[in-house]
Amino acid sequence: MRAVRAVLLTVIFGLLAGFGAAGAARAAGPAEVQMGAYVLRISNVSQKDGTFDVDMWVWFRWKDAALRPFESFEVANGRINSRSNAEISDDGGYFYTSVRVDATVFHEYDVRRFPLDNHVLSIEFEDENLDAAGLTYAADAGIGLDPGLKVDGWAATLLPAQVALHHYPTNYGLRSSGTGGSDYSRLILQVSLERTSMGALFKGFWISALSVMLGLLAFRVKPTDLDARFGLGVGSIFAASANAFVITDSLPQTTFVTLAEQINYIAIGTIFLSVFMSIASLRLCYAGREAASEKLDVWGLALIALGYLAANVLILIVPL
Repeated sequence: MRAVRAVLLTVIFGLLAGFGAAGAARAAGPAEVQMGAYVLRISNVSQKDGTFDVDMWVWFRWKDAALRPFESFEVANGRINSRSNAEISDDGGYFYTSVRVDATVFHEYDVRRFPLDNHVLSIEFEDENLDAAGLTYAADAGIGLDPGLKVDGWAATLLPAQVALHHYPTNYGLRSSGTGGSDYSRLILQVSLERTSMGALFKGFWISALSVMLGLLAFRVKPTDLDARFGLGVGSIFAASANAFVITDSLPQTTFVTLAEQINYIAIGTIFLSVFMSIASLRLCYAGREAASEKLDVWGLALIALGYLAANVLILIVPL
C-alpha cells in the first residue's frame, strides 16, 4: 500500500507541477517568434488586377518546442502558391528554419498619376491558428531585397519592417471565443516602387502625340482640299481614341480621372478643335475671303499647338 500511495502522490505532484508550468507560461504572455524575409523577385505587377507576385525566403526563430510557425504562417493579404520543405536546426538556443515561398499578393494601386505613379507594396504575414494572445511576431535582423531585384519601370526600395496588431471584429461562429473579435500579430514588409524615368509616359502616349501633330498639319492643307484636310483630322481622332481605349483597358475601374485619361482627353479635344477651325476656314474660303482663311490657319496652328503643350505641362506639374 505504501508503494501504491507513493506512486499516486508522485503522479499528483507531477500533474500539479505541469499545471503550474502551463499557468506560468500563460502568465508570461504569448510566445515570441522572430521572423524575417529576403525578397528575391517581384514580378507580374498588375495594376488592373490589383496583384503582384513575390518570390522570397522566409525564416523563423523561436524557443517554444510546441510551436511550428513555419507551417501555420500565411500571407494575410494574398495567397501562398508554393512553399519549400523546412528543416529545423538549433541556432544558439533557438529553433530555426527557413522556407522559400512563392506568393501572389493583393494590392490596391493608386493609379491617379499613371503612368508617373509610385506605390508602396505591402506583404503581410500572420499566423493562421494563434491570435496575439498565443503568438506575436518580432522583426528579425537580415530582412532585405536581393541586389538583382528589378521591377520594370520602377526602382524598388525596402522600407523598415513593422509589427502590428490586426483586429478581426468577428468570432467566425466560434461562440466559446466570445463576441468581441480577436487580434492577430502581423509582420509587415513594405517595398517602395518609384518611377525612374519618363519612359512610361513616352511609350504610352507617343501615338496620341503623333495624332495631334497630324491633326495640326491639316492647317497646312488648303481648306478646299476636303479629303486631305478633313481626312487628317478625322483619322487623328480615331487614332487618339484607340490609344485611349488601350490605356484605359490596362487600368482598374476608377471613379476619378487619371493622369492618363487627362492626357488623352486633351489630345482628342485638341484634334476636335482643329477640325472645328478647319470648318471655319473652309467657310471663309467659300465666302471669298481666302486671306482671312489663311490667317486663321496660321494662327490656329500656332495657338492650338501652344495650348496643347501648355495643358499637358500643367497637368504634369499640378495634379488635379
